[in-house]
Amino acid sequence: METIKIVFAILMIQNGSVIEMVPTEGMSDCLKTKRIVTRNIGKNQEGIYMECKEIEAVLYEDMGRLKIKNIVE
Repeated sequence: METIKIVFAILMIQNGSVIEMVPTEGMSDCLKTKRIVTRNIGKNQEGIYMECKEIEAVLYEDMGRLKIKNIVE
């Protein structure tokens, strides 16, 4: 079942396009996850950066975890 909610999400952006979106528990959780992922990506991934943002999104449940289907503009 899909629902529309406002959530904090970590967005992986490459060349100006969002390539991955993951909902988080709030801004502090988002920033913590961003730090961990940014360290793991390393400096050699040119053009990829992470951003924490409050978005309105279509969410669905997949194997017990909430996932973002798309961002509502």
